[in-house]
Amino acid sequence: MALRDILVGLDRSTAGEGRLKLALNLAHVHRAHLTACYIMRGEHGGSAGMPVNLGPGIIVAPEVLAPAGELLPATIPGISREAERAENVEQLFWSELRLHGIDGEWHLLSPGETATLIDLSKSFDLIILGQLSPDACADGLRPDEIIVATGRPVLVVPYAGSFDTVGRRALVAWDGSREVVRALNDALPLLENAEAVTVMFVGARQRSLEEHHPSLERIVRHLQRRGIDAKPEETPQGDIAISDVLLSRAADFAADLIVSGAYHHSQLREALIGGVSRDLLEHMTVPILMSH
Repeated sequence: MALRDILVGLDRSTAGEGRLKLALNLAHVHRAHLTACYIMRGEHGGSAGMPVNLGPGIIVAPEVLAPAGELLPATIPGISREAERAENVEQLFWSELRLHGIDGEWHLLSPGETATLIDLSKSFDLIILGQLSPDACADGLRPDEIIVATGRPVLVVPYAGSFDTVGRRALVAWDGSREVVRALNDALPLLENAEAVTVMFVGARQRSLEEHHPSLERIVRHLQRRGIDAKPEETPQGDIAISDVLLSRAADFAADLIVSGAYHHSQLREALIGGVSRDLLEHMTVPILMSH
């Protein structure tokens, strides 16, 4: 099983350059087509409709135009700077594709085009996005929205740290749910050359550990039959959050990837991502692959 079509979300940050490097490495290994998506950002994080192209290097959103169509002068410097940043990232993307001999595409979206991004994302084997940093503006790519809306596996990369590869040592957060089964199946292309994989169940009570033991053993045997060196692990939750147990074990295990289902227990839009999933996305220290 191989990845043939990868989408990576890029921005002007150092973390964005790191995601590009990771995406290039995965595309090279899997001989995949690599598509990059860059969302333009307003200088103050505002959203907009489709941009107006005034010529090379200048893209202006409709709300910066006065009623008669003339430009509002104060907005030009910020818009021009963002257009220049986007152009620099695009040039880096194309030069790296040529260097690695990889085919690809470039998509530039205006602020607020989340629906366009979601529609685009549905046709990829893997989507690579960045964790939202504490100072991220409202125009950034929100991994939780893409995970829920697309039904595709999303690899979320922390905004801090360097991650050139994933899947060498992986921790699977197992609970037997449909979402984690989907995530694990989606992660198989990343795990086929793993040195070690730990499939871990965190139980609130001893009874819960006993109930999930058979399914944990079965999924480990399934991975072993696929040639993946997987081992089961069970641990009580204790007095700390499940996400903290998983992140602590990932550090002890020197994991470079966590595989987790993005699950929910409510029909409310704001509660679609479950508590454990949300905590992992907020406090992640290694890349996390999630499916919904």
